[in-house]
Amino acid sequence: MPTPLLTRKKALVAVIETTYGESPAIDTGTLMLTTELTPTPYQGNTVERTRMREHLGGYAQINTGPNTQLQITVPWSGSGTAPVAGTSVTPPALGMLLRACKLAEVQDVETGEVRYEPISGDGESVTLYYLHDGQLQRIPGARGTVTGSGQTDGLPTLSFTFTGLYNRPETTTPQTLEVLDQADEIPVNFQNTTAFTLQGYEALGQSFSFDVGNTVTYRNLVNYEGVIITDRASTGQVAFQAPRIADFDVFEKVESHQLVTTGPIEFMHGTVPGNIVGFRSVKSQLTGMSEQDSDGITHYQMDCRHLPDTGDDEFALVFK
Repeated sequence: MPTPLLTRKKALVAVIETTYGESPAIDTGTLMLTTELTPTPYQGNTVERTRMREHLGGYAQINTGPNTQLQITVPWSGSGTAPVAGTSVTPPALGMLLRACKLAEVQDVETGEVRYEPISGDGESVTLYYLHDGQLQRIPGARGTVTGSGQTDGLPTLSFTFTGLYNRPETTTPQTLEVLDQADEIPVNFQNTTAFTLQGYEALGQSFSFDVGNTVTYRNLVNYEGVIITDRASTGQVAFQAPRIADFDVFEKVESHQLVTTGPIEFMHGTVPGNIVGFRSVKSQLTGMSEQDSDGITHYQMDCRHLPDTGDDEFALVFK
């Protein structure tokens, strides 16, 4: 009987590229702490190779630009190493995935934070080594986008969708790398989640999510093959216990037919230095709105649009 590929025997090694599309060796990479890995190993635009002939029948389909997509879910957690005031901060291992989503890594030793902030210039790329039960697919030149979520009574996650250059998977030997600089995630609840504010209002939060909203495009031209990020429109969603109008007038905030109201949104999670994570925006608009029932209490679910103020400052992902 043929030996099956086991679904649960998967791992991911990532390494930042110095030159786009050129893969550093796998043993220089970092083993990622992942909860889900879903590949599309071979994809691309196709054309039919048509032929005029005396009989009916289909035509061969030709891939005109082979590429690979990999969806990755990781815990939304810190490096596990507490910052030393005025001296050093340790980025989380997942930071290299964020860097390949056109986010700049800013190590701020004064505040003890590592922040990932959007940029409009050239971004970095990463080689992903996807390991699956004795097989390896190397995915160079990968760039992507990311979403994040924190749900009460659940564990916070970051979910990436990467597109990279195609290489045929090969048989490989077991790797000996270990997960470094990535703490375990902790549940979203009263004890662990320290801030959930919407335009200055301390909401009784049920869930928070964001979407960086990168437009990721694979291009295959004469003399060029690569993946580029051409645009960004960051959005999100919040769900919280409905406040009385006197406490926080959500209707005034969501209305846009005469005046658009914007303000900061903050979600901070974790109490132990080295494993505190969060999201901050400076100019977010609350848009769509719906009612929900939670334990017999009315909650609102609202969409958000995270807008730039002076440019490349719609949000920051914070680790400290």
